[in-house]
Amino acid sequence: MLKRKISYMIISLILMFSLSLTVLAADERTPGIDSRAYANNVVEKNLGGTANINNLDSYIIGVVDMNKIEPMSLGGGYVIVDMGANELILDEEGDDLRIYEKDQIFYGKDTPETYEVFVSQDLQTWESLGEGTGTDEFDLADSDLNWARYVKIEDRETSTSGREPGSDIDAVEALHLGEEPKSAVSVPSTPGFALVASVLAFFALLFIEKKR
Repeated sequence: MLKRKISYMIISLILMFSLSLTVLAADERTPGIDSRAYANNVVEKNLGGTANINNLDSYIIGVVDMNKIEPMSLGGGYVIVDMGANELILDEEGDDLRIYEKDQIFYGKDTPETYEVFVSQDLQTWESLGEGTGTDEFDLADSDLNWARYVKIEDRETSTSGREPGSDIDAVEALHLGEEPKSAVSVPSTPGFALVASVLAFFALLFIEKKR
């Protein structure tokens, strides 16, 4: 009877190990190597945790570090990054944005943590793309935007204790990259502009008539 129990335990352990290997091998996503696709700078941040040591802007800027450099720990707070004027996230087929959060599947260490992603074109109006856990991808089609320049990541973890509290963000990557749309030249809409333009046009006509 004892031998049978030991056999069951061994088989169970083998199955669990095999399953873990399968899960790890299932993530075939490869970080892009084009630095233009990644966040350029931190616009604003509010990181929690009095003992938080992962608070440098450089921890979230640029390409994926894959454990070479510590990620930025949000500690229940948030961070806003700028992807760049000519390096926008475009809404194309499939997911358009990937957030690299240090997790067990992609990085081989740490518990995956939850956060919410927002995008904006002007730092004024924000559209939520939903929540993610660990390294996750998002589709701009889930918003009203066809392109975005700014990304805001709000931590959904409430614990702010420890030296690396909350979600640990390594990088922000645009999976579909493009340039900022060329806006048409618009006529200034300041008060009185039309009146001033009319007066100038009137005097210009008078001048032309006198010349004749």
